[in-house]
Order: sequence, then structure tokens, then C-alpha cells
Amino acid sequence: MKNNAANVILEPVITEKSTALSQQNKYTFKVARSATKTSVKAAIEAVFPNRKVLSVNIIKLMGHKKRTKGGFKLPIDHKKAVVTIEGQRIEFFPEAS
Repeated sequence: MKNNAANVILEPVITEKSTALSQQNKYTFKVARSATKTSVKAAIEAVFPNRKVLSVNIIKLMGHKKRTKGGFKLPIDHKKAVVTIEGQRIEFFPEAS
């Protein structure tokens, strides 16, 4: 897999907790399962060039087996990264004027 920004950063995570963390310049992104801290840092700095990444914390989320009518369902495991940024804020939903 080629390690460019589109393959590393999949999507931003928009929840109540991640929105509260954005007040402290900490942003949460869903990242590829093969992503490392250094690849996430390089991808964030490539996508948002006026920001400097101070730290990256990666959380591995494991899917739990669920019982269904036809047997068992296995959700896909994924990773998310909490990135601390120095510089301008990142606006996911710019204000409509």
C-alpha cells in the first residue's frame, strides 16, 4: 500500500468528545490499520500545511463478535489517531455566511 495522505487518513471522527477535544487543538481521525505515528504525522502535515503536529496518539479498536439470526457477525477492527496540532484551528464545518 502506498503511504500517501489519502491512504493513511480515512476520515475525521465527529463526536461530542472529539468536538470538545478540538477546543484544546486535539483532533481525532480514523486512520488505516497499517498506519504508524510517523506516517500519520507526515500525512496531517501534508494535508494541512500551515499546522505543526506536536504529538500523535493511536488507539486500536477491536471489533466484538455479535450474535445474529444467521450465526455470528464480526465487525471490522480499525484504528483512530488523536493528533495535537500547533497553529491555526482545523474547521471541518466552516461557518456559512
